Amino acid sequence: MKTLVVAAALITKGGHILVAQREEKDDWGLHWEFPGGTLEEDEGPQECIKRELREELGIGVEIEEIRQGVFKRYEGFNILLLAYQCKITDGVPSAIRCRAIRWVGKEELKGLQMPPADEEIRASILQRGLWDLDAA
Repeated sequence: MKTLVVAAALITKGGHILVAQREEKDDWGLHWEFPGGTLEEDEGPQECIKRELREELGIGVEIEEIRQGVFKRYEGFNILLLAYQCKITDGVPSAIRCRAIRWVGKEELKGLQMPPADEEIRASILQRGLWDLDAA
């Protein structure tokens, strides 16, 4: 079974975290996720995050550290999701290649519909005290 490697960015600001809504036509359409995407051939996770965030949100980021990895089995494929703490270095996030973006607080994050791998990252953020990653 094929395993896709996906890299996601955890970006916080003033007690809120950035999430993006998937397009309706996508797998897990209209679900919210931590922004990022699937690695392309010969691309590392950090390169992937930088490319995806530029394409999808119009921002540049600095990768600070990896926070978590999640392996999830889906029907027909597996996903290895690598979540990195990131900081915006240029641009203002906007929904270029996603349906919408939002900065959400802890309580709102709890109620969002998310794909299973993102749900595990969310649970860790809420349970392990990783909520305010940027300590701002």
